[in-house]
Amino acid sequence: MLIGFIFMVVAVVMQLVPMTGVEINGVYTESVSAVRNFRLIFLAAFGGVGFILLLIGLYLIGYPYYQNNKNQRLIEQGTKITAKFVDFQATALNVNNSRLSRLTCTGKINGVDYIFKSQPLCRNPVPFLRDDLIDVYYDLGNMKRYFVDVDGSVKDVVEL
Repeated sequence: MLIGFIFMVVAVVMQLVPMTGVEINGVYTESVSAVRNFRLIFLAAFGGVGFILLLIGLYLIGYPYYQNNKNQRLIEQGTKITAKFVDFQATALNVNNSRLSRLTCTGKINGVDYIFKSQPLCRNPVPFLRDDLIDVYYDLGNMKRYFVDVDGSVKDVVEL
């Protein structure tokens, strides 16, 4: 994000630097249109790259914040059910050369069985679950919006 901001600042500052002429293909010209075109190309190149880098940085910072807020809202306002543990599967995601895994559980809502998957986990929480039960919070209006509360469903564990 910082690099994107720096690129954009350089692009804007270069628009303010006084120029009398431009060298194009080895030929020096003082044409106003050539200087204007050079400034626009420089602004598009540096400013465009900077803007894209800035957007990527904002996304990388903002998405986890959005996820945490969404999960908190579901815990506070969503409906809680207790789901039964089904499986612990590896995902295709690698972090620090080890695979992340997901906890899969099933719960019955209004006579219909639903399968819920947790967010990617670094460690296996299955030995620490209370009676193989997991708390799941969901939105009544949209069943695709749910949160598997693995941290709230495990026994008190101290890592030394």
